[in-house]
Amino acid sequence: MGGRSNTDRTVTAGLSGVNAQSGKETVMENDNEFRKDPDKQTVDEILADIDRKAAISESLEEGTDENDMLDKEVLSQEASYEDSTEDGESISEELSGADEVSDEQAAFEEESAEEYEADDENEAEIFDAEDTDDTGSSESNEDKTPEKKHNIFYRMAKSIIPWKGDNAGLIVRKIVFIVALIVFLATAIPLLCELLSMFNDQQVSNRVSQMYKLDDTDVPEDNMDILPSFKKLLEINPDTVGYIRIDGTLVDYPVVKTTDNDFYLTHDFYKNESKSGTIMMDYHNKVTPQGHSGNLILYGHNMAVGTFFAPLNEYWRTMYDQYPEGSKSFYKEHPIIRFDTLYEQAEWKIFAFGIYNVDESRGEVYGYNLKYDFSSEDDFNDFMINIMDRSDIFTDVDLKYGDDILTLSTCCWPYEGSDRTVRLAVFARKIREGESKDVDVSKAEVNTYVRRWQWVYDKVSNGYDWFMSTWDRRKLLSYSADDAKRDGYSFPDKTE
Repeated sequence: MGGRSNTDRTVTAGLSGVNAQSGKETVMENDNEFRKDPDKQTVDEILADIDRKAAISESLEEGTDENDMLDKEVLSQEASYEDSTEDGESISEELSGADEVSDEQAAFEEESAEEYEADDENEAEIFDAEDTDDTGSSESNEDKTPEKKHNIFYRMAKSIIPWKGDNAGLIVRKIVFIVALIVFLATAIPLLCELLSMFNDQQVSNRVSQMYKLDDTDVPEDNMDILPSFKKLLEINPDTVGYIRIDGTLVDYPVVKTTDNDFYLTHDFYKNESKSGTIMMDYHNKVTPQGHSGNLILYGHNMAVGTFFAPLNEYWRTMYDQYPEGSKSFYKEHPIIRFDTLYEQAEWKIFAFGIYNVDESRGEVYGYNLKYDFSSEDDFNDFMINIMDRSDIFTDVDLKYGDDILTLSTCCWPYEGSDRTVRLAVFARKIREGESKDVDVSKAEVNTYVRRWQWVYDKVSNGYDWFMSTWDRRKLLSYSADDAKRDGYSFPDKTE
């Protein structure tokens, strides 16, 4: 709008010059000529056109959205503006002193025309660019094949396996990961297979166990017939010699015996190959209608999933599960074993349990599982004293020559580095005829001077060595005063 005020002043000055030089008559004549020709524009109309063009130019410079709306108006008025310009020029020539107005008007018109041309060129360039982009993008879309989306396995493989384009660091990381994965799988897969095999073995044993029904019917002492409860088991496996159960635990299995101690380490009750094997009696033992061996020895695996003879380890573990004295909780809850042979039913009181070395390079190997029968009272007494010296527990259960002994043996890992060189043995005696099966478990105590072997003294006990028997031999009813005198043993005071 500033262009309007300057133009007004210029026109006014021009008109004043006309009045001064030519007089009123000339002006009047010119005015009459303007009025006579209706197609001619007056100076005011020309100025109005100029103002509109100035306003349009300003709006174009400010980049407002009105440009698009005004383009049509500007284009429609260009023709009339050119005519007006010609008329204005003729008028200016007729008017004296109007040279300045004409010069400024011509300069303004030229500037406006240049602005319009520049705007048109800009708009044309924009449209051309848009057309080019559209054409280029469409051509590139036509030429460029859409990238295929690979499945998840492809992407996983690419993230793990060294790939073309990977940098050195990434390749090294991938190789390290692959090596670690191979090592993990090499150890995990066999372990997983073993665990699954163990669970499968337990399922097989559970089905077998359902075939055996414990019968509490009194059996004559001189019974010579196989108990009815064993008939189904014998039909499946003629090697069946007994059945063992410890109430409240997973120990609930048939017992077999063959011509060696190896076959059933790796075969189940159906004689199929098995990691867990089955509970077996030492092949040196005898079970006949006339009787059985004085020390029946049963073997079973200590399975990692807690099956077969694995629960036996709880007897030993709970002796040392707290300080300063173990809870002995497992013994207190399970002091009785039920073991039936083909010809008799019986319950057995646990009187001892301990750990034994089987590797001569580590020290003494005591043959707890090599005594099948007792040839004499002294033989029995000597064996019982040795077992009690090595027992981690002293119980209230007494012993005497003639008692039937039951030994349960399994693997054990009590110490770091003990590997497969240690066995756990649980000892029980048959409840005598007419004897109560109740056990006063509150009298059970830890053997604080338990006898071990040299490796334990060196590696675990810091040089401690066993030097005396502390079991109260009054519990050995067949051990007399003469025996004690011979052995240099003094009975504790009865008041103790």
